[in-house]
Amino acid sequence: MIIDVHRHLVAAGTVQGDYIRGAQKSFAMMYRKTHNVDISDREFTQDVVRPLIDPQADNIIEEMDAAGVDKTIIFGVDYGLLFGEPPIHIFDQNKLYADAAKRHEDRLIAFMAIDPRRKGALKHCEQAHSEWGMKGFKLHAGVGYMPDDPVCNWVYEKAAEWKIPVLIHTGGAPSVALRWENSRPVHAASAAARYPEVDFIFAHCGDVGWWQEAIQAAAWLKNVYVDLSLWQKPYKKLPKKRFYQWLRDIIDIAGPEKILFATDAPYPNLMCPLKEWVQAFKERETDLEFSDEEINIILGEAAQKVLKI
Repeated sequence: MIIDVHRHLVAAGTVQGDYIRGAQKSFAMMYRKTHNVDISDREFTQDVVRPLIDPQADNIIEEMDAAGVDKTIIFGVDYGLLFGEPPIHIFDQNKLYADAAKRHEDRLIAFMAIDPRRKGALKHCEQAHSEWGMKGFKLHAGVGYMPDDPVCNWVYEKAAEWKIPVLIHTGGAPSVALRWENSRPVHAASAAARYPEVDFIFAHCGDVGWWQEAIQAAAWLKNVYVDLSLWQKPYKKLPKKRFYQWLRDIIDIAGPEKILFATDAPYPNLMCPLKEWVQAFKERETDLEFSDEEINIILGEAAQKVLKI
C-alpha cells in the first residue's frame, strides 16, 4: 500500500493576501527553473494553478490511480489570524475537506487544520472529529505561536483522547510574514516529548535547513515521525547520488519505520509529478543499497501504523 500523508486541495477562497503573493513568487520561481520556461508569476497562477481547482478531489483520485497511490491525507492550513480571514473560513474549509474525504472514503483521509488560539476552535474540532470523521490535527506554528506553548495543550490532549496524530509544519515557508523560527523541529520535539502518547508527524522532515533536527527527534522519540513532502525539489535539482545518500542516511539514523512518503501537492507535483515521485523510491537511480522492505515501510506501512489502518 502506498500512502501520501500530506496533500492540499485547490479551492477558490481558501487563502488570501500576503500568503498568495509569497507562494506565487516562490512556486513560480521553482516552476521556471524546473521546466526552463519563461512564465511570469501571474501567468503561473492563472495558467498553471487555476486549472488545478478541484474542491471535491475528483482529479486527485485520477492522479493517485495513475501513480499507484492507494490513500492520501488531505488538509488545509489555518492562516486566518495572521493574514486575515479568507472568504472561506477555516471551519468551513475543514468541512470541505471532510466532505471530499467522505466522497472518496476509501481513498482520502481528512485532518482538521486549526490555529489553537482561535476562538471556538475546541468546539469546532470536537464536531469535526465526532460528526465529520476527521482523523488528525494539522498545525502551522509559523502563523504566530510556538508548538510547545501551553496554548497548544488542548490539541495534544484531544489527540491523546481520540488516539489521532498531530501533523506539524516544520521548515521554511514562502511568506515573509510567517515566523520561520516557530517551525524549527526542535520546538515541535519539545511538545512531542511532553505527550509521548500522541504520534507527531513533522512535515517536510524539517526541510533542507533543519532536517537534522527533525531526524534527531525521530531517532530519540518513539512518537515522532517525519514526512518527505517538498523533498521533490532536491531530488530534481541535486545530483541523484546526493539525494539517495541523504535518504540512506536518514533511514540509518531514524529507521524506515519513522519515515513517511508525502508530497505537499499540488505545487510540488508541478515540478515532480506524483508518479515520478513514487518511482523515485521504487525504481532508484543509485548504487546505494535499499531493501524492498525499507521502501515498502516508507511508502505506506509506517503510515498505516500511525493512522491505525
